[in-house]
Amino acid sequence: MELETLLTIVEAGDLLRVEALCREHKEAIIAAFPSWQTVPEAIRGEPALLQRYANGLITIARIFAERLDDPRLMQRLAGGDANPLALWDKELQAASEEMEQLRYADAGRRLESVLDETNSLRGSGADQLRPITLAFLGECMFQQGNADASVPFYDLALEGVRAIGDADGVAAYLESLYEVHRYLGRSGPAANLAADLSMVLEMSGRDVEAKRWKRRAEIAKAGEPKNRVICTLDDGTMLEVDEVTSFDSRIRFSFQRDRIALRRAMALVDDGQTLGAHGKLEEALAKFREASQIDPLFAHARYQEGFTLVVLERYEEAIAAYQATEDLAPGWFHCRADLWVAQQLAAGKIDHATFEALRELEDGPGEPAEKLELADRMIAKAPHVAGLHLERGRQLARLGRPDDARQALRDGLARDSDADVRTRLLVQLAILVEDKAERTKLFEEAVRLDGNLVASATAQLALRQG
Repeated sequence: MELETLLTIVEAGDLLRVEALCREHKEAIIAAFPSWQTVPEAIRGEPALLQRYANGLITIARIFAERLDDPRLMQRLAGGDANPLALWDKELQAASEEMEQLRYADAGRRLESVLDETNSLRGSGADQLRPITLAFLGECMFQQGNADASVPFYDLALEGVRAIGDADGVAAYLESLYEVHRYLGRSGPAANLAADLSMVLEMSGRDVEAKRWKRRAEIAKAGEPKNRVICTLDDGTMLEVDEVTSFDSRIRFSFQRDRIALRRAMALVDDGQTLGAHGKLEEALAKFREASQIDPLFAHARYQEGFTLVVLERYEEAIAAYQATEDLAPGWFHCRADLWVAQQLAAGKIDHATFEALRELEDGPGEPAEKLELADRMIAKAPHVAGLHLERGRQLARLGRPDDARQALRDGLARDSDADVRTRLLVQLAILVEDKAERTKLFEEAVRLDGNLVASATAQLALRQG
């Protein structure tokens, strides 16, 4: 393996290619590395070339240590475990493990000590490690809910990687800063950072990613919605709904909030959902509420809290949780329909058995015939609940009874309902009707109503497809 080839690829910032070559030629690189540590005489008097050479060797050594789980090159470069750079690298690895375990406070203290101890170190090795340390510390602060305090550390990390020409580092820290400013609701700085990242990616030949970040910059500048639906194609390409022009591949919908969630809060919600699935509802509720304390902007924690409270028949509390969800992320999953159900339960207009039936019809494992029988039985009891008619129509369609399905959906539309269920009724009926003019009218109403975001996006794409 030619060293110059690796140095050129490192200089271009294509670390994935460097990693691939290191894996392919691992033994040859290990054998040649001692000779590479002797700097060629021709470049010793050329600072720029010397910097390029040093950066290249350090990058190769770090890839071996971090991606190939082989620290030998880093140890050789550092001159043994007693060398400050080797000790620094070990501390970073320890901090990284603590962060993976969500022990951000412990990692933060470790990183602060590392920065104090290495403040006087200079040279290419220090130039490589210091931005990583600063970015790690910024991440620890952010994940502990101190988003404002994380910004200066990310700024310094970005300045450091720009100084050494680390294109991947520049892209990574621009994205981190973008997410921090989004979390803080600072649309202007977020837009500028997304635009900068788009240019960096374009210069690196990553045109698809560059286009995506350019659009993110435009969205942030215009004022990003609290919650919207985006599309993912089979090849992994992510697009806004209005960017979809090809319908040849399957399109998956997902929600995109205007801020990311903190990882500790996400882990608590995961734990709560597991507890809830095992019937430990009070314990699950405690997890969801703890998650909201850690990350008050995390809509899914409030959503799961609302659902759990309905199951516990604490309807007024559930209404408050669902209203909070709607404030944080309008249209999150079926929040609007679930809020309507909770309000009906609190007012005594439906009973808990109707809620349980809706839950079984939508998410239960039963066969279509079984679900149809349940829907019929519950409609006889609560004919005003549009969601029951929606589920009845769905089961009839699955059973190959389109005429009956259409009538069931029209029955649902004739009832007063929340915007979420009405949007889904409109789209489901539009899919089944044979008259093109009526289909168009139904899809257009679904788009205008925008009650259920996924159904509305489906209608938008259907209208565009013709």
